[in-house]
Amino acid sequence: MKFRDFFLPKIAHSKPEVRIAAIRDEENIELLKNVIKNDSDQRVIDAAKSRIEALGEPVS
Repeated sequence: MKFRDFFLPKIAHSKPEVRIAAIRDEENIELLKNVIKNDSDQRVIDAAKSRIEALGEPVS
């Protein structure tokens, strides 16, 4: 865990597993789209895409 992790939301955590867990509860579609565009871990990106679809929105 990095020091900055104490000050950032879990969706911006340094560990992908923590980001994925945060995505499971996220309801802000724009935030999830930003994760898809900016995250470097494919597992996190896939989780964000799945969450968007679960919220009933198409993934573009």
